[in-house]
Amino acid sequence: MNQTSRLYPINPAGVSDSVTEPSASFKREVKKVMTSIFLFFAVYIIIMLLAVALAIGCVLLGWGVITASTHLLIIIAGAGIMSIGVMVVIFLIKFIFSIKKVDEGGMLTVSEGDQPELFAFIKQLTEDTQTHFPKKIVLSPEVNASVFYNDSFWSMFFPVKKNLMIGLGLVNTVTLSEFKAVMAHEFGHFSQRSMKLGSFVYNVNKAVYNMLYENNDFGKFLHTWGNLHWAIGIFVWITVQIIKGIQSVLQGMYSFINKNYMSLSREMEFHADAVAASVSGGNNLASALKKLEISDACYNSVIQKADVWLNNKQVFENIYGNHKVVMHQYAVDYNLPLQNGVPLVSDEFIKRFQLSKLNIKNQWASHPATEDREKRLDELGIHAETDERSAWVLFSNPEKLQQQLSQIIYVAVPEEMKEQIIDEQVFRDKYVNEIKLYRLPAEYNGYYDDKRINNVDLETLTAKPYDEAICKEKFNTLFSDEKVGLGKLLLANESDAGLLEAITDGGIDTKTFDYDGVKYEKREAVDVLAKLKIEIEQQKKQEQSDEEEIMSFFFKAAKMNSDAEFETLKHLYAAHFEKRNRADKHYETAQLVVNTLSPLLQGQQVSIEAAEKMASELRQVSTELKLQFGYWLDNGFFDANAALKEKAAHFINAQYQYFAGDSFIDFELSAIHKLVNDVIDELAVVQFKSFKNILEYQYKLYLNVAAA
Repeated sequence: MNQTSRLYPINPAGVSDSVTEPSASFKREVKKVMTSIFLFFAVYIIIMLLAVALAIGCVLLGWGVITASTHLLIIIAGAGIMSIGVMVVIFLIKFIFSIKKVDEGGMLTVSEGDQPELFAFIKQLTEDTQTHFPKKIVLSPEVNASVFYNDSFWSMFFPVKKNLMIGLGLVNTVTLSEFKAVMAHEFGHFSQRSMKLGSFVYNVNKAVYNMLYENNDFGKFLHTWGNLHWAIGIFVWITVQIIKGIQSVLQGMYSFINKNYMSLSREMEFHADAVAASVSGGNNLASALKKLEISDACYNSVIQKADVWLNNKQVFENIYGNHKVVMHQYAVDYNLPLQNGVPLVSDEFIKRFQLSKLNIKNQWASHPATEDREKRLDELGIHAETDERSAWVLFSNPEKLQQQLSQIIYVAVPEEMKEQIIDEQVFRDKYVNEIKLYRLPAEYNGYYDDKRINNVDLETLTAKPYDEAICKEKFNTLFSDEKVGLGKLLLANESDAGLLEAITDGGIDTKTFDYDGVKYEKREAVDVLAKLKIEIEQQKKQEQSDEEEIMSFFFKAAKMNSDAEFETLKHLYAAHFEKRNRADKHYETAQLVVNTLSPLLQGQQVSIEAAEKMASELRQVSTELKLQFGYWLDNGFFDANAALKEKAAHFINAQYQYFAGDSFIDFELSAIHKLVNDVIDELAVVQFKSFKNILEYQYKLYLNVAAA
């Protein structure tokens, strides 16, 4: 057995050809999309004929105007008239000549000479899935894989060689068999003749979208043309209005195509899963899907840490070693087994976090839910042996690749920002220490995790007698799984309520939904929401009651220690509520800043009048911010963050105007925007430490009494 075959997991035996044949639902969706495409192009052809007629008329009229006089303004007007028809026709045909290229700036192209085992593996897999070998194979940093190509209008009619993108975050996660399954899924989108129609529909959809929505270059051209002379500008305005009318009609038609296409897209995903199962086993694809959700979250955590550490001019040497550190810690936190350093999650584990009772059957979702994909895979009943070796065995010099791709995430970072390289051991030590620092005491059974306690009238609460015993049994009752579960269920119900509101106001386009195992029509969402809100209010009252009993328990424990301990605990809670209320005011002020800056953050052009109004609003907000920053500085909130303390002090003394003459003062806008967000982050840290200190302190008081 040669090296290549040793690294290629065995295909499942006895798989019927019918498994990879498009289903009846797939064919039905293709027919629906093709019908909508036909209607779109029928309308498009009618509009095109009218546009050609308009162009001919405009050219003849414009030429007549030009030849009727030698006056410059008349000649310009004639040229403007001619441009109306010509520009409308150009708008309608420009997408035929456009080519959309995929940005490969964050990717690394590899060759067969560099990665012989990987290329041999992919070659065998393309043969098994009956598709072509990729034009090229590129590596990217993230937890992902895809087949991509530079597409154009002509992609609908002529075959285009595809490129394969492999994310090293994916490689860092899966076994050899799971890697085979994920790659087979990607090739499954383009395998077999029966899928060509689905590919055609995909390209039509992209071409139509390009025509209707990707008009930046055309818009710039019209803007430049209109600026040549004020008279031409008038005709450009007329052209724009005509184009907007055409867009309005075609966008309505496109919406019809897109809804049908999204439904087809789901079927294409199911078909690609079937192709993957036929050559790698549905069990291996299903296990990969479970891992990838956890892995992606852990990878994003590493990238977030990279951003934070970059503020100290520290860069990661190898993000994939750090990725394994985060995944290992995840396994420790949830007591999960590991495979090649990756957490293994079961269906039971996933269900622990699925407290939502709402299941939206959104027929317009482009991808089916993981749960639905796994169900289809189980129905296929195709299993294959699992090669548990890491997918890294396919790669030559994996550590070198990891370091190369790690540096890609810093490609836009100036060299002077990369003073210190952080290796895996340093990252592990600091990451684990941060986990410990920002973890609430385990004795509370997770009751306070992801939770904000309600405000309490401390004077009224502490004046009431508490007759319960201060003992271990009572403590365990207060922080039982049932009490903890109430808080998590309340969060889930509030999330469901938000989705139900989106269904009622049309924000979520769905015909039906399931709630608590019962199917409902869209119109019934109002009634379901009303009942859910009653349940939420009852849960909030119960939560308030539970929290007040918990505080009474600890205040009694504090009193049993001493009057001084009682007053200290009371002061800690009072200070915490006071800080939190002030932080809430800062959040409101910060939101005003973001709302005011929103047009600029979105890249919009604003008039002089609008800019002056924005600057005036920012100056008013700045007055409030200075008062808030003064309080935080006087009370030592920024003492642990010298850089932020300096920036806040500078802001208090600065007299920012934000706009002068006819332009914004960019560094002042940037300063206020960054400062309010940095302060939010710091206040969150300060509040967390404050609350953790309360929990540790009151637990110590409880132990003193319970032990006695």
